[in-house]
Amino acid sequence: MIEIDPVEKIETMVRKLSDRAEKYAQPVRKRYPLLFGFLFTLSLAAFFQGFEIFANNVAFFERHPFSLMAIGIIMLFLTGTLYKVLQKPD
Repeated sequence: MIEIDPVEKIETMVRKLSDRAEKYAQPVRKRYPLLFGFLFTLSLAAFFQGFEIFANNVAFFERHPFSLMAIGIIMLFLTGTLYKVLQKPD
């Protein structure tokens, strides 16, 4: 019985969608690079500002700010470990 990996199937679907959208987006991005750079920067700043507001409203993180840093470090470590595990050939 062949098992279908759902993560791989989703990755394939997203890759196909991205490739299809790329042929329409690429000419627009080349024509207006400054606009897209500004929109990307604004989006990134809005995300970080929103996360900062969220983290400041959590009482636990106000009392223990180093725990938020520790959670971030652990998440980076787990992400790197997951990346290494997924890159290994079977």
